Amino acid sequence: MQAHTLKSFDVALNDLSDHISLMFKLVRKNVRQCQKAFSTHDNELAESIIQRDAMLNDLEIHVDDAARQLIVHHQPAASDLRFVFAATKIVTDLERMGDLTANIAASIQRLNNSGSDIPMVFATLSELVIDQIKLARRAFVTRDPQLAAQAIEHDHLIDAQFVNDQRALLTYMAENPALISHCMQLSTCLKQLERVGDHAVNTAEMVIYMIVGREARHISQEALLELVGEDDED
Repeated sequence: MQAHTLKSFDVALNDLSDHISLMFKLVRKNVRQCQKAFSTHDNELAESIIQRDAMLNDLEIHVDDAARQLIVHHQPAASDLRFVFAATKIVTDLERMGDLTANIAASIQRLNNSGSDIPMVFATLSELVIDQIKLARRAFVTRDPQLAAQAIEHDHLIDAQFVNDQRALLTYMAENPALISHCMQLSTCLKQLERVGDHAVNTAEMVIYMIVGREARHISQEALLELVGEDDED
């Protein structure tokens, strides 16, 4: 991040960036622990994910308030203003990702308590989502639009895996009708995990806007690759 004459401004910008980076890490940790709680039937671990949601909520409030204070007291211009605006958008998506992982953890607790033998179709999708969050965070921390573009394109892998997992669940339900209700809960978990990936895409798109000053939403892959090759003119 570019250094400024006023040291307090740099401190405030770095504080904003650090808190967003922490939110990325917490969401990634949530997804990882959801995977483990499901595979090991660990309800205590699932509960820790649910409890962590309050921390993500507090961080979102902190970032929003810090962004308002930056605008009021420092009146940032050009790329700094884009960073502040993008920060408020990114934390909204990160907070929603936290909500989704807390919902998944609650469903995992119910599935664990049911004692039912249901298929383990969670690990591959969760690993793909974790990789996507890592890419989006690295793009934000390093201000690298190419990494952000990779995070966006990575969503195609997540979507394909989600479809495969849902097909596997449908086949399993057809063969085990007594477990349909439990499999439907698992299907909802998979959908929520896929939505975590969608929100990660949103954060990556805002990172690109923050860096190059152009919208990355609702454009083709070709246009995206052209966009991230542009230099920031500010």
